Amino acid sequence: MKVVLTEEQYRMVLKEGFGEQVKNKLSKSSEFLKKVVSDVARQLKFDFRFLLTYGAGIGAILQSVFDYLEGNFQGLDQNQIAGLAIMAIAVVFYENKDYREQIDKLESEDLGGEFRKAVRYTQGLREKFAHLLNVLGLSVHRTSNILSYSFLVPLLSILISVVTEHGINSDQFEMFVESLATSAMIAVPGVAIRDVLSKAAEIIQQKGLK
Repeated sequence: MKVVLTEEQYRMVLKEGFGEQVKNKLSKSSEFLKKVVSDVARQLKFDFRFLLTYGAGIGAILQSVFDYLEGNFQGLDQNQIAGLAIMAIAVVFYENKDYREQIDKLESEDLGGEFRKAVRYTQGLREKFAHLLNVLGLSVHRTSNILSYSFLVPLLSILISVVTEHGINSDQFEMFVESLATSAMIAVPGVAIRDVLSKAAEIIQQKGLK
């Protein structure tokens, strides 16, 4: 039997579908961060729970630093990579804290060189993301402003896919924006989310990104 959806039902299905995608992406990044923070806290004897404030976004950045270390330093084990990655993110994004004891521990394990390279790589990520936010018209004078929008990192692939396949004026794009604007996992006002996603979508469409 053929089932015909009303326009309202169709939009609801779209919203629920995108909502599930958004939730899965953000949850995956956030859970990855929680696990690594817990492991490294025991390893370096330091409470890194302040990193969880921007869980999903920091989790995506952490994954990138993790991948960089795994790809460039073959002799490191998973615990060492976790410690280096978390410390690099803490130093770059939370400069007002004292990490001397933890840095000394890494140095004592002959990981000083790897740590400095991880910090430089993380600084590069911060600069690239800050540039993106500047292009989108967002103020990035404070690191907290960058972190507030770091949730965009794990969702860019979905955004690009929606814009290139359906366009800015489509129901699909509107429902994707709506699913983000109403997500309980994002600590940014819905109006601000709509604005930044619309600007990002225009850039994607203009440049023909895929």
